[in-house]
Amino acid sequence: MDVPADVLRLWDKYGLDEGVRRHCITVAKIAMKIAQKILENGHDVNMEAVLKGALLHDIGRAVTHDPFQHFIKSAEILRKENVDEKIVRIAERHFSAGITAEEAEKLGLDSKDYMPETLEEKIVSFADNLAMGDREGTFEEFMKRLDEIDRKNPEMRWLTERTRERARKIKEELERLSGLVF
Repeated sequence: MDVPADVLRLWDKYGLDEGVRRHCITVAKIAMKIAQKILENGHDVNMEAVLKGALLHDIGRAVTHDPFQHFIKSAEILRKENVDEKIVRIAERHFSAGITAEEAEKLGLDSKDYMPETLEEKIVSFADNLAMGDREGTFEEFMKRLDEIDRKNPEMRWLTERTRERARKIKEELERLSGLVF
């Protein structure tokens, strides 16, 4: 996949790790496949926002790998760099299948809604869930990762249960719009 020059510039400026870059490329490939099918089915999708949002969604990992901070850092970096707000929101709302303001507060974050709302946000969030590092995984593998979180951190079950429900809804919407089966 050809990575746009402006994305490469940001990756280099922030010293984004090679492994994270490969992961972002994998997410972009999955997201673009989904977006292309949705477009072919007659629905409007901002392909540039999907591509750049997928490639930049984890730029915050140049600063932190904390699961509950990296997406916030991604949005901060992208806003500082004057990236289009559509792309910023994709990065800010990509984590898992979203986090409500109430859940964010419970996790010690600012009481802000981090739920994917637009089609582009949902596509990238879902594609990130399917990406297992730098390989394309399955929805079932994502669900098994949530099971593993439950085993290791039973105190997080309240969040993983909500994530399962949200992820299924996004999956169903994207399957309906794209004709793909995940």
